[in-house]
Amino acid sequence: MIGEDRWRFDAAGWCFIGLNSLIMNTGIESEAEQFGWLASELGRVNGKPVALFLHKPLFLNAPDDPETSDTAIRYVPQPRRRNLIEMFSKVDLRLVASGHVHQRRDFTYRNTRHVWAPSTGFILPERIQPVIGIKEVGLVEYRFQPDALEVRYVKAPGQTDVDLDSLIGRKP
Repeated sequence: MIGEDRWRFDAAGWCFIGLNSLIMNTGIESEAEQFGWLASELGRVNGKPVALFLHKPLFLNAPDDPETSDTAIRYVPQPRRRNLIEMFSKVDLRLVASGHVHQRRDFTYRNTRHVWAPSTGFILPERIQPVIGIKEVGLVEYRFQPDALEVRYVKAPGQTDVDLDSLIGRKP
């Protein structure tokens, strides 16, 4: 309805790839189609640095983080995580940009920077989700140059930190 759920384009000396992480590990036909499409697209990167955009982060700290019932909904689930890491090991993956966790986080694992966008709407209370990053609302601004990446966290004019409990009228 609003466009493709996966995409690729080249700009600013980079290859940009977007994937639908919400279908990963579901076994539905579009999941297999997406992985076939990705293999084909990665074959056309031609040495450019790659920026991967997906809704769910790949992992908390490392690819072999244990998967629990709490983390299975938070990150790309195994075995798809292993599949993605293997596929992207053949290219110069420099950025994994994601959201979903409603917390801002920015770290580097090996040579890849992982940037989690904060929520644009509300903060989840600790009873729902532990602190694993910075709980705030905001946006991420990316600036790409052929061999450089700048990341800034910003708030839209008037955007304030609001927690879910206050939105629904629940007292902590």
